[in-house]
Amino acid sequence: MPYLGRQLTSGNYLKLDDISSQFNGSKTTFNLKSGGNVFTPGSSYSLLVSLGGIIQEAESAYTIDRDTITFASAPPTGHDAFIIILGLALGVGVPADGSVGLEHLQDTAKGVGISSSGTVIGTGITSLNFVGTGNTFSVTGSSVEISISSGAGGTFASNSVGVHTTKIVGVNTNNIAGAATSEGAMQVTGNLAIAEGMLITDSNIDTSLNIPSGKNGLFIGPVTIGAGVTIDVATNSTLVVV
Repeated sequence: MPYLGRQLTSGNYLKLDDISSQFNGSKTTFNLKSGGNVFTPGSSYSLLVSLGGIIQEAESAYTIDRDTITFASAPPTGHDAFIIILGLALGVGVPADGSVGLEHLQDTAKGVGISSSGTVIGTGITSLNFVGTGNTFSVTGSSVEISISSGAGGTFASNSVGVHTTKIVGVNTNNIAGAATSEGAMQVTGNLAIAEGMLITDSNIDTSLNIPSGKNGLFIGPVTIGAGVTIDVATNSTLVVV
């Protein structure tokens, strides 16, 4: 009789060693061997199992665990049996290190791609390391929202910050850091501007001021001192109005 059905693309038919001599009416699990050697089939569906001339249904009448077969009911003593392997499992092998590129992987296995304003800056990223403290992130579906801490309220977290730029910079702060006694530092509260070499200051003083000991202050007058505002000039310090 000619072969019926789709031809095998790999492997071969095998008949496993007879296990019927072990049937005793109570035993359900048996070792699978081929030519006396341990045999491990690919799955229960790769076997054609016959007990007493009746073909058994895979995963219902029997299951496979590595090189053993377990029947749902113990085969009776004297039952004949045979097991045919419907083709051998194909071994794929392990690729050499560094031989598989991203183009051969599914998109879900390629890691994370990092972009900035639409420009790709990294592909296949598997780890993100946020340097510093206060950084947070949250996951929504397939999106990760990242928040980088830059200090309270979006201000600089340190009193010692260096700024260099080729652009025009506006500087504003609510508090003088420390005692304002560090030469070489410019700290501004209120309004101050330098335009084309001209110094522009506020003519209305609405906040109490203190000139520390060993420091001098300068007003470009005339100036108006607001109600309840005081100007405290420490000993050995000078306030000049020009």
